[in-house]
Parts: sequence; structure tokens; C-alpha cells
Amino acid sequence: MDILDFLSNTFLFQSFSKKEMGLFDSAASLREFHKGEQIFSEGIDASAFFIVVSGKVKIYKLSADGKEHTLHIHGPGDLVAEAAIFDAMVYPASCTALEKSTLVRISRDGILDLLRKHPELALKMMSGYSRRLRQFVAKIEELSLKDIKARLAGYLFANSSIENGETIFRLKYSKKELSSLLGTIPATLSRALSFLKQKKLITEADNKIIIPDAEKLRLFAEQ
Repeated sequence: MDILDFLSNTFLFQSFSKKEMGLFDSAASLREFHKGEQIFSEGIDASAFFIVVSGKVKIYKLSADGKEHTLHIHGPGDLVAEAAIFDAMVYPASCTALEKSTLVRISRDGILDLLRKHPELALKMMSGYSRRLRQFVAKIEELSLKDIKARLAGYLFANSSIENGETIFRLKYSKKELSSLLGTIPATLSRALSFLKQKKLITEADNKIIIPDAEKLRLFAEQ
């Protein structure tokens, strides 16, 4: 995989020319992680940030009594821990791979050195963040206007695939993590799943969700 081509398609670097992307060659490297492998831990030196190429990773914190609290789940194209590079010296939370994942690692020293030498690149990165901020605003509007049942239906529809003629959503991580991803709590997610089952929009078996009528589910999500 060409790392620089991949980076040029992420929001942070979309405004960069091919020549400008070439400046990042020495700062970026490809890393692979197995399911459950630790990517970084809370409190250690924030020496790099990451961009997910494939798979999914989880950002979490441990409470004083050792309970794990999921903060975010990131998938392909998402940035991980970039704020720690520019704002803090240590990672404020931990990160682990939820499945086999490939990430681009960009070193803190490498990117800060480039920005010192080429300050105009910082303006282009700010432009990328502005576009992403508008996307976040749209997401917040979606969360405020749609209830969890519609959000869940939309997520299941968008992340399903056809297998042997059936529309299937495969749950690759826990329902606790899925609830965090949808901005709710596990108990509310369970009630939403039960509602969709009662309406015969989905059935569930063996860690997968079957969607009998994908168009019907889509329409429910958009109402």
C-alpha cells in the first residue's frame, strides 16, 4: 500500500499537493496490530498519532476500580490521538485493536519538524479540520433529531453486507462498545434492538443480525 496516497485521501491532508505529501515520507510508517493488541496506553509519552487504514480500534479509560469505559471506536480513515501530539505530552487514554487492524503511524517529532520548516502546511491542516468540524456539527444535529431506534437502524443498514442472498450485519465488537459508538448506553441499545425485532425489521442469531427487508429498514431509519 502507498502510504502517501492513502494519507492524501484523509481529511487532514486533502488540501496537500503531491509534492507537499512527499515531505511526510520519513514521518509516516505502516503498522499492523492483532485483535486485542495494545496500540498505546494512557499516561505514556505521546510519540505519535495514527490513522486507521483497516479494522477498528477502541479508545478507553480505566476507572479507579479497574472498570473499562469506552470513549470512542475508530474505523478506516479516522485519526487517533492527534490532539495529544499538538496539545499534550502524554496519551490521555488507552487504545487497543478490536480486530486485526492496519494503521499509519505519524511520529510527533517528524510532523512538528515539518510544520516548523513549512508553516504554510499548518494552514492547510486547519482547513481540513474546518471541514471535519462541519461534519461533526451535522452529526450532532443527527443525534439530537433522531432517537436511538432510528440511529441504530441507520447504522445496521449502512454497515450490512449481502451474504448468500441475505442482508447481514455482523457484530464484531461488544454491544457495550456499539452503544458507545451510537451515543447511548447498553440498556437503551438493548431496548432499541428489541423494538426493531418486534417490528420484524431484524432478527438476531450467532453474533449476527439478519435484515429481512433492507429497504424497509432504511426507510425506518430516515423517518
